[in-house]
Amino acid sequence: MIAVSACLLGLNCRYDGGDKRDEELLKNIDCSKIVPFCPEVNILGAPRESIDLFETKYGIKAIGSKTFKDYTSLLENEAKRFFEANPDVKIFYLKSKSPSCALSSAKVYDEDCNLLSQTSTGVFTKKLKIWYKRAKFIER
Repeated sequence: MIAVSACLLGLNCRYDGGDKRDEELLKNIDCSKIVPFCPEVNILGAPRESIDLFETKYGIKAIGSKTFKDYTSLLENEAKRFFEANPDVKIFYLKSKSPSCALSSAKVYDEDCNLLSQTSTGVFTKKLKIWYKRAKFIER
């Protein structure tokens, strides 16, 4: 089974209601074995406020850009729900730069909005990697 960030499949689930359809990816995977996922749309719908990662005294937190709500635990819970529903995933295709799904390209800011890193893992993916120890993770 293959899990793919829904925006890469062309589903309109991004914060702005758009997608990031990846034609090259779609040509090269078996579409009959795909499980689409978008943790943010499951929590907030689309369109929605964007989320950014901030380093706080409590660790990295996923914070809404307008409401300043902390979505970290909701995203972590969504990862647990996904794992329980789909324990047999062998490959993940993840949206790069996403505060939820990035493998190694998420931006993290300090509390004054200064960029600290551009190589972090998204909150959702960080939890997935704990449960899917043998899965392959690929960032697109």
